[in-house]
Amino acid sequence: MTTENAQTVYDRLWDAARATFSVGHVRTDPHLLNRAADDRRGLTLIIRPGPVVLERITALIDELRALAPDQYFYRPDEIHITLLAVISSAPGFDLDGAPLDAFRAAFADVFARTRPFPVHLVGISASPDSVLITGQSDALNAVRDAVRQALAAAGLDDRAEQRYRSVTAHSTVLRFRSQPANLPALAHFLDSARLRDLGAWDVDCIEFVFNDWYMSHDVVRVLASYPLRKDERHGL
Repeated sequence: MTTENAQTVYDRLWDAARATFSVGHVRTDPHLLNRAADDRRGLTLIIRPGPVVLERITALIDELRALAPDQYFYRPDEIHITLLAVISSAPGFDLDGAPLDAFRAAFADVFARTRPFPVHLVGISASPDSVLITGQSDALNAVRDAVRQALAAAGLDDRAEQRYRSVTAHSTVLRFRSQPANLPALAHFLDSARLRDLGAWDVDCIEFVFNDWYMSHDVVRVLASYPLRKDERHGL
């Protein structure tokens, strides 16, 4: 099976978003109308932006909020890039029944051999229901492959990434919960910012977390943190 590269995914999403925006509406997220009833939970490996990049993302969110103030925006402490959806968020997930020790051991083995690696966030894309910061990182995809191999070797890969096989380095920053009051202005801004450079940083820590669909600050629980080794004589 041929896997799309990251830019192809971003372009496909943008084309779908632009087609939806052009007819005057967005696709709203029904779960945002009643967050308390949303019991989708899962396990995820995530990375956090470096401080300078996070500051730039936060400034961009402020610009988006000025154009579409009634939408759902991610807080600075919720912004992340998914390395791997270990168990995709779904209703009724039982954390107590998950093999956490086996996951931790598999991840510890991989990340003990992983050096810090660069991620570069350049540009904005959108889908009909969200806005995202787009990035590129061949090294990130190499780390993903190493994690997948470790999960398969441990017999833990049966639930990982059932929705899709991640190839992107993106961070969702806005989800639509209502129709924007001035969608043309928002669409124009997104189009004008498609190539905005938000900077790069070296990822030096991976977090294994319990989370809801939105990586909400008051739901996320860090189950393990894995500092990446800086010894360049070994590792991925």
